[in-house]
Amino acid sequence: MKNVWKRITIAILVVGLMLLGFSTLKPAGQAALAQDVQPTNRISVTGEGVLKMKADTARITLGVLTEEVTAESAQAKNAEKMNVIKGALGRILTSADEWETVGLSLYPQYDWSEGGNGKLISFRAENTILITLSDPTRAGEVIDGCVKSGANTVSGIEFTLRDTDKVRLEAIKLAMQNAEVKASTALAVAGRAIKDVLEVNVMDSYYNPVPIYKSYDMALSAEGAPAPTPTQPGTLEVQATVSVVYAF
Repeated sequence: MKNVWKRITIAILVVGLMLLGFSTLKPAGQAALAQDVQPTNRISVTGEGVLKMKADTARITLGVLTEEVTAESAQAKNAEKMNVIKGALGRILTSADEWETVGLSLYPQYDWSEGGNGKLISFRAENTILITLSDPTRAGEVIDGCVKSGANTVSGIEFTLRDTDKVRLEAIKLAMQNAEVKASTALAVAGRAIKDVLEVNVMDSYYNPVPIYKSYDMALSAEGAPAPTPTQPGTLEVQATVSVVYAF
């Protein structure tokens, strides 16, 4: 009987030691997790990148407005004038330029002066085109050529860039460089340095110059001919902003 109790006592001691050993051990994954959650020193900065570039493209909106007693005659007269302008564009524009129709309308005109009762008096037909020039300095020349060929509406000119995506990416690069300089300068004062990039947020914006909306001016030059339409390509500003979090 003593031997039996002795064996039971030994077994209990062995089990107790095993349980104690298991309770003091930490799994490898738990140890790694504890290391990962150690606090990281961070610095957040905002970087700005700005590019100012001369416009390399001009967009001109112009067309023909005709008014006749019948819808058919208004439309026919409008088509006749637009065909003349189309021929002129074939001579004026280069292979790098293009044009497209952006508006076509036909609507009645009423006279409401007699007791408020609308009286049909005519029909207006309007055809509007958008001309895109690869050389913005030729905008005035093209407007003059179209007006001489029959265009009687000029809605405006917009100067822009041909490859806006490329310029935006360049602005983002400048913004990232600006952010790094700011962070490095601030940390250097404290004797620290950037170790890693933890987070980047990009906010880019593209600004066109204010479009020029101007009626065609038929003012005469000293020789008696219509004065050339003066145009000046604008300067465009492309701006990118980034928010960066660095580890140090």
